[in-house]
Order: sequence, then C-alpha cells, then structure tokens
Amino acid sequence: MMQSRPDDVPPKPSSKGRTHPSVRAAEIWEGLNDRQRIYLTACYQEDQEAERQVTAARAAASGKRIPAAEWRKVPFTIKADPEFTGYTALQDRLRVLGEHDAGAGQTFKALATRGLVMLSEDQVEVFPLGFVPRVLVELTRLGRACARAGLGEALPPRRPAHLLSEWLWSSLMKVASAEPDGLSEDDMWGRSRFYLGTGYRPNGPRGAGSRGLIDEFPVTEGEGEEAFVREYRWRLTDAGRQHITQYRDAYRDMYPNVPIVELA
Repeated sequence: MMQSRPDDVPPKPSSKGRTHPSVRAAEIWEGLNDRQRIYLTACYQEDQEAERQVTAARAAASGKRIPAAEWRKVPFTIKADPEFTGYTALQDRLRVLGEHDAGAGQTFKALATRGLVMLSEDQVEVFPLGFVPRVLVELTRLGRACARAGLGEALPPRRPAHLLSEWLWSSLMKVASAEPDGLSEDDMWGRSRFYLGTGYRPNGPRGAGSRGLIDEFPVTEGEGEEAFVREYRWRLTDAGRQHITQYRDAYRDMYPNVPIVELA
C-alpha cells in the first residue's frame, strides 16, 4: 500500500474545463479569420450603440426598463430590394469597412457555430411591398467578451450597489434643482418615486424599501376649515442631501452628461 510522505507534492487537479472566460474569449478571437473579426467587431459596435441609446432614453424619460432581449437584436438585412429598404446601420458599418453582403451568411454561420452570435428573423412592413423578412443578429455574452478581447477593451465596471443608476440620479437631480419650493408631482419621472421616495417598496410588500432620498409634502391654500391641499410636491430629505454631498464626485465620473445641482 502506498503512503504519502511529508515532502511529497500532491498532484495538481486538472485545469481542463476551467479556462477563465476572458482567456477563452481571447483564444476564440485568435482563431477567427479577418472577415469574421470584422463582422464580429461591427456587431459589437452596433450592440454597444443600442445599449447607449436605451440607457440615455431611460435616463431622460420614465426610467422604464426595456428588456435586453428586445434591443440586443440588431437588424442586419431586410430581404428585399435595397431600392425600397435601404441599408441597415450594421450593413452601412460593414460597407465602410469594405465588407458587402456577399458571403455574409457563411460568415455569420461561422460566428454562430462558435457561440458568438444568434441569428433570427422577423418581418417588417416595407412600402409598397408589404411585410418582408428581416434578419436579426444578437451577440451572445461570449461574443461581446470575444470582441472586447480583440479590441483590447476591458469589461465595463459594475456600478456599486450603494450608488444610483443614471435615470435615478437624473431624477434626484431634478428634485434637487427644484429646491426649496419642491418638484411638482406632475413633473416627477415615472417610477423613480418608488425607488427614491420615503415609504415606498418598489419590489412589492416583501421587497426592500426605497432609498428614502426624497419625500412628498402637501402644498395647502386657505386657512382654518377652508384650508385644502392644492397639490403635492417632492423635496430632498436629509438622507438625499447627504447622498448628493457624499457621492457627487463619483456620479460626476459615472454620468458626465447629468448636470449636478449645487445645494444651498
């Protein structure tokens, strides 16, 4: 029977199947030919542009979250005469890079086989042709990692849990800009009150409470028995003022397009 001795070095467990995702992505990139790299890069750039537009729209409007499954599907081509349909943004990007539609199917098939993209079809209405098929391309998580590896881009840092998303920070700044009179109820953006307002639970009765950074107060008119509430307005709480003061520099770096209000 074999016995181990104190100076024996235990065998290292096999690393098979434990390749770090970034290493795997870089290895896949190295295995792509030039045409496949161009297509993957163009898809990645369109994917990132779509994400920027969705983020900006959410920050500027109601804050309603659009499922990624909807906007990550980037149109590639409409199966009709370009005289009627024109070219998609992805086609235009590829044409600038010297790549036209010839052979695109085989290129996308090669990328899909490697798990970098997913292809699907829907239909769009084109005048005067009616409804015609449209090809959509969606980057997978591995596809985005592979493109970042090829472009030398680092993975975007995650937002710390104690900081607000861009649309909530924009909403907080909107309330701050209305001090000391307060922001009208009608001017409050979408569901942001449920995440920022005192006493709300945005995820239902069992969910975590809101941040408590703003509070609603009544504006009354008249006196005595004739007094009535004319409207409700929103203002910063002490916690809201402290949050702005403490993290303004972090937000300035994260969301440079959102003006920061100087508190009195």
